[in-house]
Amino acid sequence: MNRAPLIMAAVAATSAAGGLYVFTRPARSEGAVYGRRIAGTMLIALALLLGRFAWALNSWGAA
Repeated sequence: MNRAPLIMAAVAATSAAGGLYVFTRPARSEGAVYGRRIAGTMLIALALLLGRFAWALNSWGAA
C-alpha cells in the first residue's frame, strides 16, 4: 500500500483549513484585505488540486 494519496489528502485538508483561517481573520488596512484574499484563494486552490489528484491516484489504483 502506497501512502502518497493519504499524505496528499492530509496536506490538502491542512491547506483548506489554513485558507479558511486566513479568510476569517480581520484585516487592519485595505492592502491587508487584498493580501489575505490572495493568500486564502491560493491555499484553497492548492487544497482543491491536491485533493483531486489524491482522489484520482486512489481511484485509478496507481497507488
